[in-house]
Amino acid sequence: MSRTRKIIYAVVMLFALFVVIGGKFPAFGRHFVAGEPPGRVVANLYRMSELERFREEIPVRPPAPEGDPQQADVLTLGDSFFNSTLESPLFAQALAGRTGLKVCNLQSTSFFEPQSYPLSFLESIHYRGDKKRVLILESVELSVPGRGETYNGSFSASGNKLDALAFRVLKNSDVEYFFKNNVVVHPLLKRLKNVRFESFGVVDKSIGAYSRQPGMLFYGRDLDFAAQKRTDAMLDATADKIAELSKTLRERYHLELIYLVIPNKYSVYHDLVRDGYRYDQYIPRLCEKLTQRGVRNVDAYSLYRGSVKPGSPLLYYMSDTHYTPLGKMLLVDACARMLGAKSYRQGADF
Repeated sequence: MSRTRKIIYAVVMLFALFVVIGGKFPAFGRHFVAGEPPGRVVANLYRMSELERFREEIPVRPPAPEGDPQQADVLTLGDSFFNSTLESPLFAQALAGRTGLKVCNLQSTSFFEPQSYPLSFLESIHYRGDKKRVLILESVELSVPGRGETYNGSFSASGNKLDALAFRVLKNSDVEYFFKNNVVVHPLLKRLKNVRFESFGVVDKSIGAYSRQPGMLFYGRDLDFAAQKRTDAMLDATADKIAELSKTLRERYHLELIYLVIPNKYSVYHDLVRDGYRYDQYIPRLCEKLTQRGVRNVDAYSLYRGSVKPGSPLLYYMSDTHYTPLGKMLLVDACARMLGAKSYRQGADF
């Protein structure tokens, strides 16, 4: 091997080692990626695409102190929507302000995917069903079918830790992120992405569609979900699982379930893409089946679609998958009305 080839080989190997270490050890890697403005985050779909015409820097509220679920009237448990503080307080905080009730958001850094294994998670925190409370369980639309299969599953603490460890070690999204965003590669890739989009309309594979007026990016997984056919039998199976969870929560923990599915952004704003897609009414159909089974729920899709009018404020960020403060408050108010409809007070019967 010539001297030049040896040098090239050594440089490539050192750079590969640099990327792996930077991705797997954030304490090291963060020194070599571009930081975010203080108090703000760059929207997640912009992170994926890095198209400057869609760039948003969103203010973030500081996280709220963790509450005591045993002192609460209402518990909330969900994915990144319920844990989001983009420009607004946590869903639980906003709901407490609307209702005057004590609302505690259940989240964990030690339990992997608590929103997918609510029964195991409640057991892991030694939750006591010492009085009747409400649990609002949230899931983004594209995750509902999969979570329906795990809601009633048992997940041991050791298995949960191993699963979380495998996710951190074996999944390479962190390494991929560092490779694309380090100070060496990032400027070149970003320039290339913008040239490709402005010249040919080419976007990153993680972006499924976009609109220019108004500007909007759509997550590729949203479109993958939209392309799937969901039969009534499939919805019945999911509704049965959620009804089973509702029954177990009531009997084991005195928890009354309210189920909330937050629509994928594409489900609500697909008209902007003009690709001929017609929504299959997945959320309203599921809500109807849950109602038939005695499970209280919020039809967030119908609520959102009724709020989408020409020139109206957006319910989702232009370049993020999450709802805006308006989108959040529409659902907060819907849950507040549902709690009030039962004249719920601490210790009252449902």
